[in-house]
Amino acid sequence: MDAIYEETEVKVIEEVESCYTLVDLPSSKKKKRSKGGGEHGDKPKKPRSAYLLYYFDVHQSLQHEHPDMPQSEINKRISDSWKRLNVADKGYYLERAKMEKEGVDPVSHDKLCISELVTL
Repeated sequence: MDAIYEETEVKVIEEVESCYTLVDLPSSKKKKRSKGGGEHGDKPKKPRSAYLLYYFDVHQSLQHEHPDMPQSEINKRISDSWKRLNVADKGYYLERAKMEKEGVDPVSHDKLCISELVTL
């Protein structure tokens, strides 16, 4: 009786194995994206908005003045100060953003303007 049981078990295993097909599944682990490099490394960066230019100008000084302040609070203060900024000061950042969008380097453009003023 043991022999019949063993044969039956072998048949069941053979039947189950024949029902399966091998499929290559992609790994469930997500690939880490590297910053910069790769095929997307040649893509030009999107120009910064006027607010971002203002943010980068103000952020460093605010962080040095209040080193213990949380980043979220710094961001709120910068946002509030941008909203209260007068039209002339906002115009400066809007002009820089426009130049960056057109592909003109604001730093070299400012130097060029200064050198033109000196020659006049």
